[in-house]
Amino acid sequence: MAGYITHKNNKDGWDPEKESYDEYKARRFEGHAGTGQPNSQKNARGICPHTDVEKRKCKCRTCINRKNRAKGRRKQNMVRKKLGIPDRKFHGADAHEENWRSAVRIEVKAGKQVGPIATRFNKAEAQSWENVKNQVGGTGKSKPFMMVAMPDGESDGIVLCRLSQLDKVVDALIENRELPEEEQY
Repeated sequence: MAGYITHKNNKDGWDPEKESYDEYKARRFEGHAGTGQPNSQKNARGICPHTDVEKRKCKCRTCINRKNRAKGRRKQNMVRKKLGIPDRKFHGADAHEENWRSAVRIEVKAGKQVGPIATRFNKAEAQSWENVKNQVGGTGKSKPFMMVAMPDGESDGIVLCRLSQLDKVVDALIENRELPEEEQY
């Protein structure tokens, strides 16, 4: 056949006139189990083998773990893009923060485990806005917000800020370091 490449070991190759490429793949890999199969154990589509319920509606531990893992990877990808960290050559390497091409170590957490942190941060941010909203001159309204948590028994703090405000926070911190000593206090 002119214009078609047929692998020498694949005598019944794909013929676009007879079937779609998806049909060819389904026929070629029929009986195999893997992530590309519509009802594989790792894929989110299909029926759960434990409960016979659609996987995205299933409440078994395996399906819950699969959904949590997918949510975590989705959030990691979102953070990586917002921080401007470049993609890896092979995108599978971007699945873990340890492989990111970044000058800092990053750990992204998502889900219920960050609920208490978010609650404290939101309360601190609301308190800060409440304190500056009635200020004369309004200088605090234009400043980005950053929270520092100081745990008991530790002299080192934990810094939290919104990703959308990260550039402003970093610029403001650099500006603080560049102020003459008389103006710092």
